Amino acid sequence: MSPLFLDAIALTYRPDLDVLFLRWPQPVYALATREVYQQVLELARETSARYWLFDVRSRGPLSAEDAQWVMESFYSALHGQLPHIAHVAYLVTPAHTEDLQTTKVIEEMRTQPWYGQGADFEVFTSETDALHWLKTCQLKEVAQ
Repeated sequence: MSPLFLDAIALTYRPDLDVLFLRWPQPVYALATREVYQQVLELARETSARYWLFDVRSRGPLSAEDAQWVMESFYSALHGQLPHIAHVAYLVTPAHTEDLQTTKVIEEMRTQPWYGQGADFEVFTSETDALHWLKTCQLKEVAQ
């Protein structure tokens, strides 16, 4: 499938890796967060993609309202909308990993009822490490 460009994001499914890529190369205020995540869900349904890499290094922080929506609405709805768990690797900058607000949101997301049911995630500063984690998830599921 060729990339889908929604204004300036790139949303692509790579069947050779079995990974859905969302690359968000500009700040979030330029795009409607909910529209982007809806496009992710639609492509995941079309391709049966369960391994996702979200490159948010250039996206910047979400508004408090959008962050709440992602945590409480988007991820919680996945359990009923996809026939499998979505494994999401977030690619962030090293500064994000040290930001108190970001670490607070990450910790809060891990306590949500959907975590481990409809989706799980890890945070990485290296794309190689992120892809390795997704491959590990794939291998674990094949072994089961």
